[in-house]
Order: sequence, then structure tokens, then C-alpha cells
Amino acid sequence: MNKYQLKITPYELSIRPYFAYMPKIRLFVILFVLVFSSLIFFHNLLDADIVRIVIATGVILLFYIIYDYLFHVNVRFLFDKSTRSIYRVNLFKKRLMAFDEMTILTNSEYGDITYIMGRKKNQFVKNYTISAAFGTSKKHQAREKEYIEQILNPILEFVK
Repeated sequence: MNKYQLKITPYELSIRPYFAYMPKIRLFVILFVLVFSSLIFFHNLLDADIVRIVIATGVILLFYIIYDYLFHVNVRFLFDKSTRSIYRVNLFKKRLMAFDEMTILTNSEYGDITYIMGRKKNQFVKNYTISAAFGTSKKHQAREKEYIEQILNPILEFVK
């Protein structure tokens, strides 16, 4: 369960639930490099309109890479015992809720289950996904059981 980057100290617990985006970002970086390096070699053989389309595709891919890296992979939820609060740390540190306000629920979309965290009073209005999607296959159920044992239970024990 290294894809969640769970770190526990006596005073803090941090989890990066979107760290699993990293292989996808690496793949897109490789595609970006291949697109622009092939453009350098085949520039004279391609029509100007094709070159523009390839450049536009590469720029869109670059923006997608940057967006996913900044706003998904770097998101970290910090459970701080000294303030008994939960923070979302990305570019800035934002306080989300206190420990006693937190509730963890399951969310089901398109047949897949994810675990979400929200405030007890408005957990359906504003919530935060803290797991990947788990399907109904045996492999997904085994991953969900592993997630519950290695990630979710330590979070619940830390918050108590």
C-alpha cells in the first residue's frame, strides 16, 4: 500500500491518496517527449497543419501533466494531534475539520466504491476522497481489505 504514502509519527499522520496518479504522469511525460522529439526529426516530412496539430496536442498534454502533478499528486492530508485537526496540504495548508467532526463513509459511483472523509454535519455536501476506487472483483476486494487494514484502521486509531 505504498501508493498512499502513509507516514505515521507520534504527532502527525499524513496520507497522499492521489499518489497513484504518478505512473500515469510518467507515461504522459514519455509521450510528450516522444511527440516533440519525433516532431524534430520528421518536421520536414509533415505538412504545416499536421505540425500545428501535433504541437497543440503536445501543449495540451503538457498542461495536463502540470495540472495533475500540482493538484493531484501533491495533495496530502495531514492529521495533526497537537491541534487535533485535519489539514489538506497542497500549495497551501488549509484546515478542513477537527478530529471529532470527521466521519468516514463509502461512496459508490459507477459500481466502484471509494472511501471519503467529511464533516459529520455536511459530509454529503463537501467530502474528500481518501482511497482509490475498489470494484467488485476478487482482486479489488482483496485490495480493499488490505486498504482497510493498512490505511483506514491506522487513521481511525490515530484520530481517537
